Amino acid sequence: MKDKKRTLLWEIRRDSSPGPSYIFGTMHVQDQRAFTFREQAYEKIAECDLMALEFDLGEAPVGMDPALVRLPDGMTLTQLIPEKKFQKIRRIFRKVAGLDLINLQHFSPMLVSNIINERILSQDMPVSLDEHLWKYAKNLGKPIVGIESYHEQLAILQQIPLEYQVQALVAMGQHISRHRRQLLRMTEIYQEGDIAKLYRSARRSASGLRQLLLYRRNRIMADRIAELAAEHRIFCAIGAGHLAGGKGVLRYLKQKGWRVRPG
Repeated sequence: MKDKKRTLLWEIRRDSSPGPSYIFGTMHVQDQRAFTFREQAYEKIAECDLMALEFDLGEAPVGMDPALVRLPDGMTLTQLIPEKKFQKIRRIFRKVAGLDLINLQHFSPMLVSNIINERILSQDMPVSLDEHLWKYAKNLGKPIVGIESYHEQLAILQQIPLEYQVQALVAMGQHISRHRRQLLRMTEIYQEGDIAKLYRSARRSASGLRQLLLYRRNRIMADRIAELAAEHRIFCAIGAGHLAGGKGVLRYLKQKGWRVRPG
């Protein structure tokens, strides 16, 4: 039974629903290893009436919101990070990711961290897995909805304190070898389909912001997935770290009376 639970695809159904719906755990990256199970996803997208993503990518404006991309006017990373630490992590990021923090000093620490993560991982594919599946569903003519709205996701990101972002960026630089190993290990765990380990990793990453980034969102997503699946056969693609655990989407769906099993 343990091996059966090592899957990223889950079927949900109940007697009153129009048929089985599916939840598929994704990674928001362009690394080819994240595309290991795409054929499995294609098959279920074709079977379903509706595609649901964390948010409908068609809602997002071109380019990111300036409030997330840039620091407030007049503020720079060199002001937020003590000089000695700044120069140390600047050397490290230049060596590991080919990026000079001086050129990014007006950008938010969260964005800088994401850019470095992308550089550490391979970018074999032209778009992330989420966007790839979104385009696949669009080509099939499937209606697409967001489980959350773009503005809801934006509001969540805007609640991440700047001090927390700075600390995370500095810690990444100071422990870059460990961070790199953990990031690459995440892609391996994803390939193994081990959602329990992915959940634990997501919890560690969220640290003091678990309630904001994970638990509250998981409950909201489970509520909205249940509403959609009660009316349509849906294919849901959400970050794999949201699936497992005592406060994960699959557990919340079970509590709402849905039968959940590997897809």
